[in-house]
Amino acid sequence: MSDSSPKASKSERSRTKAIGFSEGLLLDKPLRLDIIADTPDFIALNKPANIPIRQHPWDDNQPNLDFALNHQLKEGKQEIHALKAKSFGSVYFYEKAIAGVALFSKNKESLALLRNAFGSGLMEFNFQFIAQMEEDLEHSIINETPLIQHRHKFKMIPSTVKGKRAKTEFKCLKRGNEAWSLWQAKTNYFRPHQLRIHASLSGLRLLNDDLYRGIDAPTYASIGKRKKIDDAKTKIFSDLALTLNTVHFNMESTKSVHLVAEPSKPFKATLNYLGLK
Repeated sequence: MSDSSPKASKSERSRTKAIGFSEGLLLDKPLRLDIIADTPDFIALNKPANIPIRQHPWDDNQPNLDFALNHQLKEGKQEIHALKAKSFGSVYFYEKAIAGVALFSKNKESLALLRNAFGSGLMEFNFQFIAQMEEDLEHSIINETPLIQHRHKFKMIPSTVKGKRAKTEFKCLKRGNEAWSLWQAKTNYFRPHQLRIHASLSGLRLLNDDLYRGIDAPTYASIGKRKKIDDAKTKIFSDLALTLNTVHFNMESTKSVHLVAEPSKPFKATLNYLGLK
């Protein structure tokens, strides 16, 4: 595998910095996603919330990035052709509600190596999320509750008998107004919904998580930011407040890879509203 360092050369920096997706391919409107890194073996995109990385039974056949990238490659779209990929393949999967670093190989050989690195726990993932915390929680929490998929619902549940191993390290980064806090979740491997259920089991009510006992975002009016009539009912943030902001890994014949996804403007604004910036 060739050098996968995201520190691009001068020629690489001259490449396109975003990828466009036409209307209907991912959303009912055109969309452009920022390129975090572009190397001979992979690209990393800053994925917004509510767009699936790959096809998954829980997403009801919603359009996904795996398909959209390969479709445009097959169609010969110029900015996709410039990436010099033979095929695109998602390296890992997390639920569509999460935003952040999405990693895609450019050929079958690198896909096998990168997926093996992920499955072997050789990648480090750092998520950030906004939550309300129960009183007297430690600032550092390790949750190793085994998890298994619910028989009938699209969710995970704890199971010490049949559950698969899972480990998440939580660290409080900042406390804000009232009970709001900003947290980091660190892991070397994650299962679907792992961060969310482990947060809930640890006493952290994740902002806008309606599946694992989270808490709704406050309205503009409730935090004294009302400017329009509708602000009395409008929440300050509409998505799940969970983002994969950094991915780090080392592989044979490569330099250290460190990928960083900038949080969305609404996420940053929410941090400011809640005294977490």
